[in-house]
Amino acid sequence: MAPVPLTQVHLSEPHFRPENTRQDRFSLSRLLVWFLFFFYFSGVHQTIIYSSGIAGFFGITQALVMSLLWLVPVMLFPARGKLIAGIVGVVLWATSLFSMGYLALYRQDFSQSVIFIIFESNWAESSEFLHSYFAWWMVPALAIYTLIPWLIWRRLQPIGGTPLIRLPLTLAICLAVCWPMLDRVIIKKDSLANGFHKQADSMEPVAPWQLVMGYVKYRQALSHAESRLLASDKPPLDGLVDNNADTPNTLVLVIGESTNARRMGIYGYYRDTTPRLAAMSDELLVFDQVYASRPYTVESLVQALSFADQLQPNLHLEKPTLIDVMKQAGYRTYWITNQQTQTHRNTLITTFSKQADEQIYLNNNRSQNSAQYDEVVFGPFEDLLKKAEAKKFILVHLIGTHRAYHYRYPDTFKIFDDDKDLPPWVRKKRHRREYNEFDNSIVYHDFVVASLIEQINKSGQNGYLVYFADHGEEVYDYPHRLFAGRDEAAPTPAMYSVPFLVWRSESWKRNNRIDVSYETTRRMYSLSDFLHTWVDLAGIRFIGFDPGKSIISPQYTTGPVLIGDPAKPEALVDVRQKFFPATATVATPATNMRGPGPVPKALQPIPPAYGQEHRAVTGTAPVVDQWMRHP
Repeated sequence: MAPVPLTQVHLSEPHFRPENTRQDRFSLSRLLVWFLFFFYFSGVHQTIIYSSGIAGFFGITQALVMSLLWLVPVMLFPARGKLIAGIVGVVLWATSLFSMGYLALYRQDFSQSVIFIIFESNWAESSEFLHSYFAWWMVPALAIYTLIPWLIWRRLQPIGGTPLIRLPLTLAICLAVCWPMLDRVIIKKDSLANGFHKQADSMEPVAPWQLVMGYVKYRQALSHAESRLLASDKPPLDGLVDNNADTPNTLVLVIGESTNARRMGIYGYYRDTTPRLAAMSDELLVFDQVYASRPYTVESLVQALSFADQLQPNLHLEKPTLIDVMKQAGYRTYWITNQQTQTHRNTLITTFSKQADEQIYLNNNRSQNSAQYDEVVFGPFEDLLKKAEAKKFILVHLIGTHRAYHYRYPDTFKIFDDDKDLPPWVRKKRHRREYNEFDNSIVYHDFVVASLIEQINKSGQNGYLVYFADHGEEVYDYPHRLFAGRDEAAPTPAMYSVPFLVWRSESWKRNNRIDVSYETTRRMYSLSDFLHTWVDLAGIRFIGFDPGKSIISPQYTTGPVLIGDPAKPEALVDVRQKFFPATATVATPATNMRGPGPVPKALQPIPPAYGQEHRAVTGTAPVVDQWMRHP
């Protein structure tokens, strides 16, 4: 066959297409489509935050710059660019769901504190959280959020250009992305470590670095805390004296979980959710105005079980903890927990438990299911009461009323299951169900706490038992806000108001007399000061003990009851100002803490906003609180 003249060859035939076609030329428009694909997973989140007024423009700026990073492998390996983009896209999509989900539920940005809480939670807690908050609209929202980047990915075309074009552009992108570190190290002559920190701070608002950097910081903080908490060279407290050193004592601390005091009958709630505790109320000191400093377990208990507080949140790493104090006073210390530990899972609270002489972990399953009720602590508690040690300190950590609430009680405690006496604003079927389930979990919790009191009472041992919850829980408590859970950025009294009860044996009362009046039990008190109340009850004194921070002391001093994230000191606020502004006639600055000398006017006692007599006189209690007491 004769050869075909070149003039008769069509350029559309692939074997004869010249190498330098339009597809092989560098295209800025195609490059922008690739960038849009990577920017989407952080840009949508940051744009919503900025347009909602939640935060400034910094997040969008960092998303624009740091999203350039993913163009580097695409330009270095153009033949595999679409595959690389697909793999990176899946990672960015999965990690961005955390921040987008948090924004959708709480209308707040994803903070470092939230990231720490995520890593402190186990899979069982996470699955229960998803189950509790799942709503139908999440399915189409997720579908739309996923569909958009998939459509962009399908339109990706080769960027084109020769290596001589792509390489300088790649270097320019690397320079832009790494500029925060380069500026700190080269221009400002700072250390390489500080340069890395600056780079990490700049990358944090962008997926997946929010979780990556958050996890690195979490592991560093946890490792440092474990090394300090379990250190053998911690200095003991100076001048420690135990006024009950010559008597055998059994002191018990019971810690509940996610229990709002205002939903307990013993605190005036209209439903009888605490029949057993109410029946023994004559034997109890019931403190009415106690508030957690943080609405999260780890953050709250770190302060309650140490000298740390809202203004000095790291003192648990520098000074002895409550367990250290008890060991120094000569007590054998025990920690019983029904919190899900996932085979002794290493979190900060688990590290606290390791300070005790003996630990009893009862919930090592990977699922916090209904088979692991809190009554499982009764047997080990009874065994410890029978031990021959003269001085015992027993801490019992319950799972309490942690959501999902229906997992927290057996069917025999399903007391509330209809709509007869629900608040009028609780209308949706799901809300009615959760409202009843939470109250049922409190009924069972009442049974557990009362049973522990009965056990130590029957043992005839000299001592006392203190019970409080780590934080509260909001479960559709307010008509203007149909919400269940906790959100530090949008606090309510339900999230912070906690039960605080004290039982004392008759022998302990005789040997350790304290004057607790009605007014004493109505003192406003922060759980972050609990260590001082505990040692005051125990008769332990040392240099640094502050009777002004003991709720039972005649020298108790009313100070700010601060809530908020101590990492943001400007956001700390007194509960009086936040929840009961009608009673807070004088501002209480967070920096004006108790000290020597007369109590400042701003810190003078303010009448409690929940007392029956106060409500009758001033009428300042919220309408919702009147409903909770009087249906």
